[in-house]
Amino acid sequence: MAAHTQAEALRLHPARLTADGAFAQPDTWIEFADAPDHQELCTREQRWFWQAIHEPLDLAEHLADALNSLRIALACDQSVRTGEPVRL
Repeated sequence: MAAHTQAEALRLHPARLTADGAFAQPDTWIEFADAPDHQELCTREQRWFWQAIHEPLDLAEHLADALNSLRIALACDQSVRTGEPVRL
């Protein structure tokens, strides 16, 4: 469970290519030394859910992020099935 919920770092992979098809920038790493553990993630999620129910929060940005994540996941699936890049 810890390996699934803890990301000590994320790799930022710029996709821009040079004229000869090589990657224009190297990957960089974003470190998260203070990443919460599984229980803390659950606690934060439950607090936020309670707050969203009991307070007049504008959730439009969160909804847009969720829909965009779904678009990306579906594009990945399509790319794997077809072997072709999918432009978003």
